[in-house]
Amino acid sequence: MGVTDMCEGIMPDKYANHFYLDPRTKLVFILALIIMVLYTSNLYILVSLTYISLVLVIISRMKFIKFIRTFIFLTIFSVLAALFAFLTNITYNPYFTFTLIECRFVTSFLMITWFFRTTTPYELAIALEKMYIPAKFTWFLTTIYQFIPTLTKEAQKINEIRKIKGLTAKKWNIKQSFHVLKKSFNPLVTNSINTGIDLAEVMVIKGFQPRRRITYTLDLKIKIFDVLVMILACTTAILTIIFF
Repeated sequence: MGVTDMCEGIMPDKYANHFYLDPRTKLVFILALIIMVLYTSNLYILVSLTYISLVLVIISRMKFIKFIRTFIFLTIFSVLAALFAFLTNITYNPYFTFTLIECRFVTSFLMITWFFRTTTPYELAIALEKMYIPAKFTWFLTTIYQFIPTLTKEAQKINEIRKIKGLTAKKWNIKQSFHVLKKSFNPLVTNSINTGIDLAEVMVIKGFQPRRRITYTLDLKIKIFDVLVMILACTTAILTIIFF
């Protein structure tokens, strides 16, 4: 996989139809929702927020299998957290504690997933620049964001090669599973380093400097709908803190 494949995601024509909300609006909306999720213990509010985040993720077309796997993982983690809270003599009912933790985990995960599935690296970079975040830090975050799908593809490729060679571990064999994971981790790190070196060389050749841009290939603007969403999110968060 070359630098061309990694940089393919920043082509603006692929993201021309994704501007449902400005990324800055999404950040304010997610921040307000997470504040409500972490602050309140009202199950009616938490369940409502979970349904809202679930609808948003469905709109963003998240894979159903991935959602189920994550939901099962978060449920197991919530059960362990509720059990630990019960053993430490917490005053809440264990079932109430489990539901509370589950809603908080699921809602936070779904909202973060919705943001990154509907916000491109190019949009994120422009939004951070317009929020007067330092240019070096902005491009650092954007580069990491671009590396995530690259690492995922590399891991899938290594996993397929490992299965073809018969390097599979038996179920419940922890020692063999750790050995296979170690064999898969080494080429993943090596390929990631090589990709990073290729990217750095291309950036040097093109005279890249992490500074704030003057012109944009695709600009972002706050619209009236964005303002209404931000006002509604902030107002709801404030009311939740005051009354709940």
